[in-house]
Amino acid sequence: MKISKTIENLTHNQNLHIGTLLVFIVGNILGYKYLGGLDFVQSWGGSVAAVIATAFLVTKSQGYWFWMMVNSGLWFSLFLHQKLPMLAWLQASLLLMSAYGMLRWARVARKKIGYLDTSLDRWGILIASVVFIASIIAYWNMPGYRLTFWWWLEFGSVLTAISAIAMDSYRYKLNWVAWTLSNVCSAPLFLHNRLWGPFVTLFIYQAINVLGWFVWVKEELAIKAEGSKRNA
Repeated sequence: MKISKTIENLTHNQNLHIGTLLVFIVGNILGYKYLGGLDFVQSWGGSVAAVIATAFLVTKSQGYWFWMMVNSGLWFSLFLHQKLPMLAWLQASLLLMSAYGMLRWARVARKKIGYLDTSLDRWGILIASVVFIASIIAYWNMPGYRLTFWWWLEFGSVLTAISAIAMDSYRYKLNWVAWTLSNVCSAPLFLHNRLWGPFVTLFIYQAINVLGWFVWVKEELAIKAEGSKRNA
């Protein structure tokens, strides 16, 4: 319990966020210069940002939303270059959803889990719905690609990722399941397109997904138990 509390406090510490950002910047500068230029930054830099984001999500740190924005920005340019249009559109959408999630976490107490039917929550559902519909409309007319196996994998990745990040903002533990399903859809795409950064690191943040599920389940049970005591 003491160790978990220490980790909890650490991931909400401003100094850790600053230090992580500095190491990330230096690592990408070196990677850009010696390991592949912009391709390295887009692929491996974006992938490392995804790992960092997932780690911060476990303890519900606001750092999660910042690193999701970093990841989304880098992967947006990567997927455009790789001609994966729906995944590229997804990254642009995740930037918007991350801004919403950051705002909601700042305004809604951590112990309040789920959809609260407030104006802020209704806006979140609207944004997520519009994002998903727009992604389908924008890339429906793609002769030779639409409704192929790879198109369906992209579709599945987009659908589950948008669901996952929406559930992140409401602190639903099923977000971990949705992210796992998104990873299942994304892995073959990454391998097929030889996107080694996203493919290799996917297994790391998937392992963190499993950890996150157990941590959030435990915390939710504790919150419910505390509420039952107060109502007794």
